[in-house]
Amino acid sequence: MKSLISVIKKVFQDDHPEAALEAATDGNLRSNYPMEDMFKMAEIAEWCMSEEAVERPEMREIVAMLSQIATSSIEWEATLGGDSQVFSGVFQFSGR
Repeated sequence: MKSLISVIKKVFQDDHPEAALEAATDGNLRSNYPMEDMFKMAEIAEWCMSEEAVERPEMREIVAMLSQIATSSIEWEATLGGDSQVFSGVFQFSGR
C-alpha cells in the first residue's frame, strides 16, 4: 500500500517526473488516459503538499485547474469517438 504523498514525492524527485508518473500509474489503465492531464493533476497534488501553508494553492485555484483538466479530458475522450473504457461516462451527471 502506497500513500499518494509518497508516490507524488517520489515522482517529482525523479530526473524524469513524467516517466516516473507513468511508471507509478495503475497498469490496469493500459496507458488509456491523457498523460498531460495526469501530470497536471500530479503537479497540483505536489503544490498542495508544500511545507509552508502560504505556498499552497487556494481552493479556488485548485477548482479552476481541475475544471480545466476535466474539460481537457472530455475533449481527449471525444477524439477517441467515445471508445475510452477508462473515462467513458465519468463526467455524466445525474439530474438529482
